[in-house]
Amino acid sequence: MPNILDDIISRTGSIPLGWAGSTLQMNYLNFGDALSPVMVSLISGLAVHRVPSQSMTPRMAAVGTIGHGFSGGDVWFWGTGCSNWRNPTRPEAEREPFVPPAGSRFHVRATRGPVSERLLTGGSGGTGIYGDPVWLLPRFDSRPVAKKWKLGCILHLSELADREMEAHPLEAYARYLIPDELRDDIRLITTVTPIALDGLRDKLDEIRACERIVSMSLHGMVVAESYGIPCLYFSPASTEAGVVDLDLGADPTLDLRIIDLYRGLGRARLHAYAQPREALTDWPAVMRAIDRHWNPVDLPDADALIEALPLPAAPLAPAPGGTIWDHPTLRALTLQHDVSRLRRDDKARSATLGA
Repeated sequence: MPNILDDIISRTGSIPLGWAGSTLQMNYLNFGDALSPVMVSLISGLAVHRVPSQSMTPRMAAVGTIGHGFSGGDVWFWGTGCSNWRNPTRPEAEREPFVPPAGSRFHVRATRGPVSERLLTGGSGGTGIYGDPVWLLPRFDSRPVAKKWKLGCILHLSELADREMEAHPLEAYARYLIPDELRDDIRLITTVTPIALDGLRDKLDEIRACERIVSMSLHGMVVAESYGIPCLYFSPASTEAGVVDLDLGADPTLDLRIIDLYRGLGRARLHAYAQPREALTDWPAVMRAIDRHWNPVDLPDADALIEALPLPAAPLAPAPGGTIWDHPTLRALTLQHDVSRLRRDDKARSATLGA
């Protein structure tokens, strides 16, 4: 374990972690992002406290496409994704390519895939250890979940008209319309999740209750693949509907997150279901395509990913008769923060640690 991180843990009793968490202005969690502190606690056996991504406090980063948001001091990346833009939410003409910022010391232990590794190391190599930490979730939660729907369709936040718990697609996105005769068979799923640990467990169960998954959400794909649920990426980048064979090394229109995830699994090509957002979807055709074209992935070396954690692993285990979601360490996680206070506390903590 790096001494500087060890020192913080011994002083605070918990791991400093930066993640894309909920703020007081939000009434929801984003499912994938909120799993970051969960997975770090599950593997380490320790409590976690949130640190701003821009800080001088030594800290970890784990789940999510968040690497580009970190600057200052020492950061240990574990299974993290990264955008190729420093400011990806800005209009395209205003975006700037991401490079590791000056004054930052990035310790890249593992990344979601080789694209993120190249970005976070500045192209100077890396460990070659890939995998989203959420791949490890079935090790901790293998409860049986009854199937309720023939197909689950998971939307990305950007496709939603609101942040309600039920999925309400943007009005122009006709591809998410479900005919009345299929409403009992097809479930639209949003990554918008209640601000509670039970909300994360229930969202996981909602995904697992589907016989098949088609998803625009990266972590919808990760959960489906890791639990062996047949699935295809629901690509919007086409004018024609149907199965497409994506070249993960040559198509510049592809979602970089998907390229990174599947290249980290050793895939050079990927079957997906292409469906224009403005056109109605042939849902039976989607289900037939998943049944025909999904191939189970060879998951990354879980032991290597666990060993890449920048502190000793001491995985949590449920109490007899309970589940991992009942564990006191997970129950103690804070999932929503006052960002202004978070920054003030971080400055005070940095001063104390530097004393």
